[in-house]
Amino acid sequence: MMKNIFTKSFSRAGISLLFLLSLSIQANAQRFRGKIEYYSSVFPSEDGKIKSINGTSIEYYNSVFKSEDGKVKTIGDKRVEYYNSVFPSENGKIKSIGDIKIEYYNSVFKSEDGKIKSIGNIKFEYNNMGSQKSEGKIKSIINETEDRESEDALDTYYFIEKLNCQ
Repeated sequence: MMKNIFTKSFSRAGISLLFLLSLSIQANAQRFRGKIEYYSSVFPSEDGKIKSINGTSIEYYNSVFKSEDGKVKTIGDKRVEYYNSVFPSENGKIKSIGDIKIEYYNSVFKSEDGKIKSIGNIKFEYNNMGSQKSEGKIKSIINETEDRESEDALDTYYFIEKLNCQ
């Protein structure tokens, strides 16, 4: 009797979870509708990568610098630059998106070294004291001036990071 109640509870919970999961997948699938084109190139740094999304072109660096070769150069009219640095904590990381500068921590604290310090007017802080579970995780993200351009650059930063991982 107890086993039967337990099985029914689990099956109802499972069906409910599957239903909610299918709704969220449908919602995510409806967010993007458009055309994506890919490069077919002799340059390995761009071959097979996204060339455009809904007519917005994406270009990649063909560079002698390993820190930028094959990484996003432009998205539409926004230019992307990378650090060529002696500091491993910032070398090859995004330096700017358009006019918005991006800075990284060069820190003695392993928990924040190489992590984003700021994107325009948005400031990042990390836990570097305390429990092992929270160390190195984001403590705060602050945009005191409510700068919309910095907010857009933050969204673009994560998009570029995904493109660079192709």
